[in-house]
Amino acid sequence: MRILFFGAGPLGSVYAHLLHEAGGDVTVLARGERYDWLKENGLVIVNELTGEKGLSHVSVVNQLKPDDEYDLVIVLIRRNKLAPVLDNLAATPGVKNVLFMGNNTLGFDEYLKRLPADKVLFGFPGAGGGIREQVVHYVDREKPNGKRRAVTLGEIDGRKRKRTLEVKVLFESAGVPVDLTTDIDGWLKYHVALVIPLVGALYKHDCDNYQAAKDKGTLRALVRAAKEGGRVLKALGFSKRQPFEFNLFYWLPEGMSRMAVKKLLDSKFAEVAFAMHAKTARDEMDVLAREFEALAEQTSVNTPNIETLRNFIT
Repeated sequence: MRILFFGAGPLGSVYAHLLHEAGGDVTVLARGERYDWLKENGLVIVNELTGEKGLSHVSVVNQLKPDDEYDLVIVLIRRNKLAPVLDNLAATPGVKNVLFMGNNTLGFDEYLKRLPADKVLFGFPGAGGGIREQVVHYVDREKPNGKRRAVTLGEIDGRKRKRTLEVKVLFESAGVPVDLTTDIDGWLKYHVALVIPLVGALYKHDCDNYQAAKDKGTLRALVRAAKEGGRVLKALGFSKRQPFEFNLFYWLPEGMSRMAVKKLLDSKFAEVAFAMHAKTARDEMDVLAREFEALAEQTSVNTPNIETLRNFIT
């Protein structure tokens, strides 16, 4: 399978490295300074929890040309940078399948205006991190001796196709677990419903997750905002709360939920996966917040805590 990673950011780099090391035919698309650096130095990644370092010299290109052919293009691009990528993919008929791995609030219409439904599938990475001086610093598990966090995958219609299972096997061959969902639209919406309060809490504290973990008012607003987001989505017909951890905001008393969030924020995992990304992705977070506001406006659900934390994103 010939694979192109469209995007050489932290997670595109991590998964490109892992698949390449597992023997995959991997190419990475990068531009500008990132392209030049990768051509000369290769992909350099550091797992901040385990201390493991990786270096791989994958093929690197700086454009996707109309006559290029790939069995699978994996897109790891910020939500607000996606439009020109869609146009590029639409002009490349030799791309057989496209896996979009990233935040998605409003569904798939934007994608299907440019690409046929049988060419696209969606998902979300389990790892998180950022880039410093062209070196990727990442985490893919919550504890040094823990299991890798799974990649989530799903088809628009929820079916398991041959290509869905092939992509699953591809990641698993590199040691990356995969969860398949029958409702990837709902999964991605609930993820955004949690991300917006989380990054709002981080921005309130200048992306210092440890300080956010100490602030009871911040923790209270975060938990309540997450519940508000869930009520918005339930009012819109998305009754299956996912990912699974999201249910904790409903099953646990508020005090226990705050304790769980405090423990999560007060960790190296949160520092790398959440805070490091939030520092560089404020533009994307602002777009996601606006998109979720558009969903909330379709309901009669009150969202005072979402609005409070949202003010720190702008």
